Amino acid sequence: MKTIGFIGAGNMAEAIVKGIDRTGFLPPQQIGVTDVSVQRLEHFAAMGHRAFADCRELVTFADYLVLSVKPQQMADVLSEAAPALREGTAVISIAAGISADYIRRALGQPELVVIPVMPNTPLLIAEGATAVGREEGTPAEQLAFVKQIFAASGKVWELPADKLSEVIPANSSSPAFIYYYAKLFCDQISQYGLERETVKEMFCQTLIGAARMMLESGEDIDDLIAKVCSKGGTTIAGIEGFQAKGLDAAVAYGIQRCIERAHELGQANG
Repeated sequence: MKTIGFIGAGNMAEAIVKGIDRTGFLPPQQIGVTDVSVQRLEHFAAMGHRAFADCRELVTFADYLVLSVKPQQMADVLSEAAPALREGTAVISIAAGISADYIRRALGQPELVVIPVMPNTPLLIAEGATAVGREEGTPAEQLAFVKQIFAASGKVWELPADKLSEVIPANSSSPAFIYYYAKLFCDQISQYGLERETVKEMFCQTLIGAARMMLESGEDIDDLIAKVCSKGGTTIAGIEGFQAKGLDAAVAYGIQRCIERAHELGQANG
């Protein structure tokens, strides 16, 4: 039976592990973690998982090694892991901008199977949207196992590995973009004498409904917009107001900067 080891036991690692636990496709003792925080290790141990104080022991344990640390920590983590990495281990990276080739070089294994993955924080409530990077030559069995890991906490899309930086605005960063958008709306609407919590609940329910309409109606997004925008009505007035103040350009620039930053992180890490 396969084993999975997580270097870094933060929120994302916990979301992934809880998804595996929910489905039960691996026993808890087949999952291990290591982290600088003793409290995080104790937390995972209380969930029934293996907690390793030593990174090299975890690396020796794992058939699939998940690098769940920030890009800025990657060089130190790989340096520590390299001496213990055994042949046949597959490495999963969820760090933005870190290429598979960089990980292979840092670990000193040019033929190493590296599967880059771009998840998002709604994994915490089993509503994740995860992109799994596919490189030419990646064994189908290992790719399928990685997809199974993340499918336990949401939906999975398989994409070319060299497009994972470009997908970040669509899934990994977009929860924060949506929260920011929602906050602006709730703040502004509540200024007109409405209770903010009521506004938030109503707006969030509308987000859920609108998302389902886009996914399930079979209609183009432009057509859905048109159906709400009656001529001379309130909705078209609002959209014209957004356009007049440059919302389209702001969104385009925000996405551009998000992708640029992912590439900058990759260049900074070799």
